[in-house]
Amino acid sequence: MSRAERRAYKRMMKNADPFALPPAAGARARAMQARAARRQRGSATAGSTAFWSRRMVTWTVVGALVIGLLAFSIAWERGMPTALYAGLIGAAVWAALAVAFRAFTRRSSAPPAR
Repeated sequence: MSRAERRAYKRMMKNADPFALPPAAGARARAMQARAARRQRGSATAGSTAFWSRRMVTWTVVGALVIGLLAFSIAWERGMPTALYAGLIGAAVWAALAVAFRAFTRRSSAPPAR
């Protein structure tokens, strides 16, 4: 801003209340309140999601398949029944850990009881 523009601005604002909000500030405040209300609604509904979401089930099933196949492949040298049991146990352990982790994270993020 040049010196002349600054002087013109000071002359224009000479009798203005220094603590008055500019017109855009009211709109900005309303927008901030709306954003805060949306955030609060989002956080209130975030904890009430279903335990079994599609993403969680997909992650659990795909992980169990991969871990089961990996355990099956590692135990293949010992013979078929042992390899099958190792694969099933690996998949079951993965699924149990995934469900336990989901339960733990949901419990730790739950709002405190009143």
